[in-house]
Amino acid sequence: MKVLSSNYWVLVADSGNARILEMRRKPYQFREVQKLTSEALHKRSRDLVSDGSGRSFHAQGPASHSKKQRSDAQDLAEQAFTRKLIKKLEQAANRKSFEHLVLVADPKTLGRLRAQMSKSLKSEVVDELNLDLVGAPLESLEKRVKERLNWPTP
Repeated sequence: MKVLSSNYWVLVADSGNARILEMRRKPYQFREVQKLTSEALHKRSRDLVSDGSGRSFHAQGPASHSKKQRSDAQDLAEQAFTRKLIKKLEQAANRKSFEHLVLVADPKTLGRLRAQMSKSLKSEVVDELNLDLVGAPLESLEKRVKERLNWPTP
């Protein structure tokens, strides 16, 4: 019989908000460890860019045209937020703050998390929920996560 570990962390995230929750078996506990919000969450893409497009000049004549940006500033901000989350989780894993990790995120964020995680952090992940529950009350999250992990009610 597999011995169930006593310390889980649950990351509930979307592209601009995250909550890190802790689940312990003895004594039973389900609590919020930290809440994180992207600084760029409520900004428009044009507010995230420092200035206008660059200009390109042709050596053979006076014509010029503007250069288009290759990526959306909002998308880059979301990627930076995901990197920040991964860094926090990596640091916590190195400190042995948790034994297992559960990811709860919308599809896009879940994909970004998977892509940026190290192999050692991926090995800590025991389950993933492809849902956007970052705004859900703590009691609702507790019920869903416990059901998913088959945890008995204390």
